[in-house]
Amino acid sequence: MKFEFTEKEYRTLVDVLTFSGMILDAYGRGEDKSRKGYFELEQKIYSYFEDVGSRDLIMRDPSTGQYVRKWSSDRSETIVKILDEYVDSSFWEELIIRMAERDMLADLELQGKDQSKMTLEERETLLREYGDRYEGEFRSNGLQSVVLRSESSEGTN
Repeated sequence: MKFEFTEKEYRTLVDVLTFSGMILDAYGRGEDKSRKGYFELEQKIYSYFEDVGSRDLIMRDPSTGQYVRKWSSDRSETIVKILDEYVDSSFWEELIIRMAERDMLADLELQGKDQSKMTLEERETLLREYGDRYEGEFRSNGLQSVVLRSESSEGTN
């Protein structure tokens, strides 16, 4: 099998690999055995950087021999902005989901209701209501209203 890319297509592919690499290898480049195949594919594709005229995009690290992405000093590349948006969106979404589920379960327990007796639709509707409240709060105030309580500072409630 043979693929041919224009320089523009190769650069776009490098962006896609950069994004996926940031997610897959966030805590170690190619060290996780379950992710090794992804890293090896990235390295194979990066190895063609000279053939496609992309010396400004990729370089070979002399100490490791690995191909690595070059960055501008201000990290203004579009893919960095996309990743920042993704991380920000994921943070808020995950925070809303986890807090909504926690509070829904706590309220059901206080009301003496067994969530296992709820239909999936009932549970999802109720969870969405809790999530909507958090989403509205976070859109209005960000983390301003979030307070972390601990038993050691407040006593048990």
